[in-house]
Amino acid sequence: VLVGLLLPAVQKVREAANRMSCTNNLKQIGLALHNYHDTFKRFPPGYIDGNTNRASTPDNDVGPGWGWASFLLPYVEQGNVYNQINFKVGVGIGSNIAISQQPLKLHQCPSDGLQDAFPVYDSTFTAPIATVGHGNYVGCNGWEECFWNSGGVGDPAGNDGLSGGYGQSGNGLFYRNSRTRIADVTDGLSNTIVVGERSSNHAPSTWTGAVTGGRCPAWMATQPPSPYAPPPGPPYDNADFDEALVLGHGNATHLPSADFPIFDPDVFYSFHTGGANFLFGDGSVHFLSSGIDPNTYQYLCTIAGGELLSDW
Repeated sequence: VLVGLLLPAVQKVREAANRMSCTNNLKQIGLALHNYHDTFKRFPPGYIDGNTNRASTPDNDVGPGWGWASFLLPYVEQGNVYNQINFKVGVGIGSNIAISQQPLKLHQCPSDGLQDAFPVYDSTFTAPIATVGHGNYVGCNGWEECFWNSGGVGDPAGNDGLSGGYGQSGNGLFYRNSRTRIADVTDGLSNTIVVGERSSNHAPSTWTGAVTGGRCPAWMATQPPSPYAPPPGPPYDNADFDEALVLGHGNATHLPSADFPIFDPDVFYSFHTGGANFLFGDGSVHFLSSGIDPNTYQYLCTIAGGELLSDW
């Protein structure tokens, strides 16, 4: 009986320590973002790609795909890792194979059991095309609606990511080849999410960036209720509200819940009970409850939406 009483208490203490460690990771990332901005007068790009047509989707990406976290490496005492990357070569290929698989402790929430590298599959889930280091923290692209028709194609035209903002441009801080400045964040840095958690049980994410040709290379969508069947592949989250977007492999979001049971490659998600940690533009870290108002959640993900925020 004594052991039975002690075990929950020990687990509670351990989780509290893990959540604090996760918070500290995000604070370090926030400091690095501002130091980068001090140097370059802008934040790092969501990810870099030779496809500069902002109207095209990431399905047309050509690489190299290195993402915002890779550009912060010199600012988080990882200059040795940074110096091993050939930024002209894609993530997970050629001379970058070994470095792409390296895990970084700063980008790992200790509550998540997956700390190893994982395979990224091609667009048909047929075969792995690269292996990348796991990371729990993904950049925020903003939010957008996405509807699926019975064939798994975005519908109606103009309201889905295929003709909207699946990464090529977004109303958040990070997107393909983004060059966002502090001056662009007119909603206020303290009211803007820039990075959030995603845990591996819905779909692993990586600190490296976007693997060209991979499933959801930096693919962004939201999924409010749809009268149509979801596209082929793993089950999708048909949530009952518009959601926010994430930048990484597979990226739309559900509310930041640790309790949502469906596999979804597109979520902010954590193993912390009741919500997830989020880094804001001013460098602060907030734990957002899974009970947050969905509209407020959306508004926090834009940099210049001009929305009126309720208490959160």
